[in-house]
Amino acid sequence: RLFLRAIEAPGAGFEYAMFLNAAERRLLCLFQPGPYLEGHPGLTHGGAIAAILDATLGTCALAVAGKVVTANLSIDYLAPVPLGTVLLVEANTERMEGRKVFLCGQVRGADGDTLHARATGLFIRLDPTK
Repeated sequence: RLFLRAIEAPGAGFEYAMFLNAAERRLLCLFQPGPYLEGHPGLTHGGAIAAILDATLGTCALAVAGKVVTANLSIDYLAPVPLGTVLLVEANTERMEGRKVFLCGQVRGADGDTLHARATGLFIRLDPTK
């Protein structure tokens, strides 16, 4: 678990489960934002969407390349996310160049029809000798 669960109110913050397909270098995350993640009334804060995208892409990069840090995360927000919506957050490894790991991702409604956000990320593999 990358985010802490709200102890006094289960389901009120980040509720998610991640599923890795190592052979295809991709990861799928089921995410349901709770009321503690509210931005505009009834909608999920964009920062929460950024956090789950960073976690999903980063976990995928970690599985593919080992210890990594986020160097760049670029997000296009396309449609608001109502609180409590079940979302599919996907990360795909595009390529690796030396210590650089390039990924793309997206946030869709559980039905797969609504694209809420898309992202690209650059992660840098940490030098294990340092």
